[in-house]
Amino acid sequence: MKPILRAVSLLERASLTLAVLAMLAMMLSISADAFGRYLFNAPVEGAFEFTELYLMIVVTFMAMPDTYSSGAQIRLDIAADLLKRVPGRAVERLALACAAAVTAVMFWYSLQTAIEKFAEAETSFGAVQFRLDWSYVWVPIGTGLVALRMTLRALFLEPLDGPDDD
Repeated sequence: MKPILRAVSLLERASLTLAVLAMLAMMLSISADAFGRYLFNAPVEGAFEFTELYLMIVVTFMAMPDTYSSGAQIRLDIAADLLKRVPGRAVERLALACAAAVTAVMFWYSLQTAIEKFAEAETSFGAVQFRLDWSYVWVPIGTGLVALRMTLRALFLEPLDGPDDD
């Protein structure tokens, strides 16, 4: 089991690294556009669209897996201590299984959409045309990793890295 958990953790760290790089690219792109627009009256063509269509999606969905596995997500645990006393932590396992199922459905539909977009080779409108299919790739990767981590946690109740867990 440990090799699987290590592999998933490695994938989560890789996705987080990608999110950080996308955030850096977003910062540089927006800064270059602002400097170009206000200092030289020459904005960077397509900077807004590139940020909107690619970078924000990468940041959001590539940071999701590590956010969940590190316990940094928002969670409601009103009766968590009471429910942990149920034998086998059945309530926690059931909640994780339900969350994993919902996330897996998101993964499945976003994967189908990404495949369709690659088949269509759709592009954006505007002065700079971007291929839109690559912006759909990140949603199934992020949701797939989260669904995998939730499933592993439901099956083996491996702890999150968050401060509130045992």
